[in-house]
Amino acid sequence: MTLATDPRPLQLRGKAAHRSASSADPTTVWPRSVKKHGDKAEHRRVLRDLIEQVATLPGTALFDAVEAGVPTGLVDIIASATGESVAQVMDLIGVSPSTFRRKEELNERLPDAAGHRVMGFLRVAATLHRLLNESGDQEQLRNFDVDGWLAHWMRVELPELDGKTPAQMLRNPEGQRAVEQVLERMRGGLPA
Repeated sequence: MTLATDPRPLQLRGKAAHRSASSADPTTVWPRSVKKHGDKAEHRRVLRDLIEQVATLPGTALFDAVEAGVPTGLVDIIASATGESVAQVMDLIGVSPSTFRRKEELNERLPDAAGHRVMGFLRVAATLHRLLNESGDQEQLRNFDVDGWLAHWMRVELPELDGKTPAQMLRNPEGQRAVEQVLERMRGGLPA
């Protein structure tokens, strides 16, 4: 009996193995040219585009994007698009105001832990958008502020999460999965 020494699936061996989605610049996942104090409609469009990318990109590309670091400007985009304050978004992603200001002043990216929580938030948002598109009345969905609802819901203590908020659960992948599972179970009862 002979064991294969190359652990990659057969279709990824050879030249095709070098052309993966993760070989692109990982920072291109994050928005680049959005004004910090742009209008809410522009920030909503940017956030929706980002959520769509998170829903469609392979996990390796998302991993690389988090490893490359989340730009501080994304906090303003999320705040504007969801109607939350910048302080509320910083709390959601676990960044202190002093760390945020320092990173912003030095034009540095957010720490890894914040990047994982931002990606967790975006993955939960992508799950919510998918569920609403699969089961909701499109006419009602046009009038539903899904981003605002999600931002508020992330701060509600849920019995399904043992009294924790979805935002607290974003600290690790297991918690993120638990939040996505709660959304899946809510499928029929989401406001629309």
